[in-house]
Amino acid sequence: MPSRTLRIGARSSPLSRAQVDVVVALLAARGVETTVVGITTTGDADQRRLTEIGGAGVFANAVRDALRAGEIDLAVHSLKDLPTEQPEDLEIAAIPERADSRDVIVGRTLDGLTDGCVVGTGSPRRVMQLHEWARTRGGADSGAAGSAAPGWGMRLEFRPIRGNVGTRLRMVADGTVDAVILAAAGLRRLGHLAPDGGPDEGELERSRAVAVDGLPAQILDFSTMLPAPGQGALAVEVHRELLPSVRDRIAALDNPVARAECLVERGFLATLEAGCTAPVGARAVVRSARGTSVDLTLTAVIGRTLQSSLSEPPNGAPAVRLEVHGSTSDPAGYGAAAAHRALGELHHLQRSRHAK
Repeated sequence: MPSRTLRIGARSSPLSRAQVDVVVALLAARGVETTVVGITTTGDADQRRLTEIGGAGVFANAVRDALRAGEIDLAVHSLKDLPTEQPEDLEIAAIPERADSRDVIVGRTLDGLTDGCVVGTGSPRRVMQLHEWARTRGGADSGAAGSAAPGWGMRLEFRPIRGNVGTRLRMVADGTVDAVILAAAGLRRLGHLAPDGGPDEGELERSRAVAVDGLPAQILDFSTMLPAPGQGALAVEVHRELLPSVRDRIAALDNPVARAECLVERGFLATLEAGCTAPVGARAVVRSARGTSVDLTLTAVIGRTLQSSLSEPPNGAPAVRLEVHGSTSDPAGYGAAAAHRALGELHHLQRSRHAK
């Protein structure tokens, strides 16, 4: 008896559809037929800043409601868009092989940025790290009266933008902004950036110049820009009441390395969310696996202060960076432990600063 066609729910945006196509292909290779149900979410309908309309979850809640209502059998999310607290009635049945998790600056390379360049992004994480990079670069008015802050180098202007990938690229092409920062995974899935040879190819190497739709661009390495926890990964979510036979077919898409890395990053983020509101970048890389244990490296960055505006340097306080190496059979717990260590360092730095 042939299995029934599975209904896949996801946002209706071009990038979401490209992500669904990845899952459709993986299921088709296993003989599973699917149909796609497009869903409009709050994040799609409301073009205000994400921080103004609810932040985490605005792209996922409507899709999750469709799961609960039985309108779809599985949901495909960008994992970085999911809140770290998982609803009890839903589960992430699979995290397929992860795509490139790096960010890309489009419109300028890093060497092409100059004082006053306007960079389009609404991400405090990206702003924080590009401010950190600019700190080390000499601007025309660096150290002069009226400059941003003593010791600051290049001064960049950050402009919050919304819209799909195509809209953001057009903002560069028509001169609305000088550059934008976008996820490499999304650019590759939509065909704007040539595919690489694998999810980890070159990720730990130096940044390299590329072209995106004829625009100058540069893939940013982790020393310059750490990604959002879960960036580049897809989450295939199901209701816990789904038939076990159907759930097992979906769970077969799971990639153990991608799951371990994302559990570390999300465990790190979840613990930080309980202790601070600063922007966070994190990337875990599994080096090897032995049975249920993985050897990995977690690299993370946490902003020490939040700016009142995106273009305002963070009061001269550098971000906190950490890198930890170890082995674990509990990736989420490993990430949480690293976050507790980071929070301890943050609190120590704050006490030291107040004592001066």
